[in-house]
Amino acid sequence: MTLLREPVQLLTGTKFFSLSLLVAALLLTANSAVAQQQIDFEDAVDIALDRNVALKKSANAVILSESAVKQAKADFLPNLNVNSSASRNWGLSFDQTAGKLVNAVSDGLSGSVSSGVNVFNGFSDVAGLNQAKLLLEADEYSLARAEQGVYFNVVSNYLQVLLDQEQVAIRLEDLESQRQQLTRIEEFTRLGARPISDLYQQQATAAQSEFSLLESERAVELSKVALIQVLQLDPFVDYAFDAPRAEELNLEIMTYELDAILRMALEKRADLLSLQRSLDAAAEGIRIAKSSRYPSVNLSGSYGSSYSSSRDEDLSSQFSDNRSGSARLSLSVPIFNRMSTRNNIQRSEINYNNQMLDLQNFEQSILLEVRREYLAYQSLAKQLDVTEIQLNAATQAEQVEQERYNVGASTLVELTQARAALVSAASNRAQVIYRFIFQSKLIDYYIGVLNPSDSVFN
Repeated sequence: MTLLREPVQLLTGTKFFSLSLLVAALLLTANSAVAQQQIDFEDAVDIALDRNVALKKSANAVILSESAVKQAKADFLPNLNVNSSASRNWGLSFDQTAGKLVNAVSDGLSGSVSSGVNVFNGFSDVAGLNQAKLLLEADEYSLARAEQGVYFNVVSNYLQVLLDQEQVAIRLEDLESQRQQLTRIEEFTRLGARPISDLYQQQATAAQSEFSLLESERAVELSKVALIQVLQLDPFVDYAFDAPRAEELNLEIMTYELDAILRMALEKRADLLSLQRSLDAAAEGIRIAKSSRYPSVNLSGSYGSSYSSSRDEDLSSQFSDNRSGSARLSLSVPIFNRMSTRNNIQRSEINYNNQMLDLQNFEQSILLEVRREYLAYQSLAKQLDVTEIQLNAATQAEQVEQERYNVGASTLVELTQARAALVSAASNRAQVIYRFIFQSKLIDYYIGVLNPSDSVFN
């Protein structure tokens, strides 16, 4: 989660910030002259949801669990088998079909249908079906959480790209201003109105601004690389990630009640619900282990006929005359199975207890996460107002200081400090705006209500 190394409704209304946006737009227009593949936020989300490997594995896990449920349901049904055999005997042998000893070559043919069903097995099959259904629900919740995670990862990296692009615009505007100031000072020194030290100092300041711009441009490219990796795009292709218009950025401040969102997180977090279903499935595992203590009852039956060449009747007559069937009800009572049942029960109970501990620990982690992000959200909401005031004040201060310097009432050091304060204020404003947008999605993510179909900018 890199956002927000240093991320817009941009509400300042100040000249500097507006110029920054204009510069950013010009940069995007210039870059689009190169063959680029345009990707907006909705495209990025769709691509990530389609290509993410972990998400595909989660979807496959759901399919496997659905298959397990089908198998658990099928375990209640009887089996059905069709059996057939053909034989040839030499010498003295007992012909089952003829019912006598035969000392000759004889051919035999038989066929039958058999079926069997479990009548009672200590409710193991019932518990097995319940367990399979619970594990399916757990995997479905895990899939939902995985989708939220992919979406949130796109949000984080996409906003980072936009923030870094905004920082480039701010640095470029600052560089242009410093170059203009350098031109003015060159004229002042030529006329003898300013000392040569001001010229050297301004040259150094302009060079530092250019250095900062290069660093910001590098940060943009690195952010794009990170986003390309998240989206699993072709590294050989050049991509342009479309920035939204300023008025599309949503800075609505939500009012959260801490107790309410803590309770909501315990109700909505898909990963927590997945753990709860897994815990319930572990309880069914104990029932399955205990079922071995009970007797098992099975019902089976078969029906068939046979033919032998030792008899004079033809095939059709023999298959009609030799029909036979059987039915059997069997009871098996466990007496001693080398402590297998007891050990299985113990393992199942320990597994249940461990999962209970994991669940309790996870609930605690969720509550602390939500509380932490709630406090961060409240702080950023206040910083929105503070940075707007800071930027407006820094803009006015820089304008006044520039006018004072032009008439010789101020030093270059004072002007440079005012200009640096303006750049810092603009940078802080951009960071807070993007961090606020990011934080609004982050708190939804930790509560568990983040919807991958929602846009960040509406």
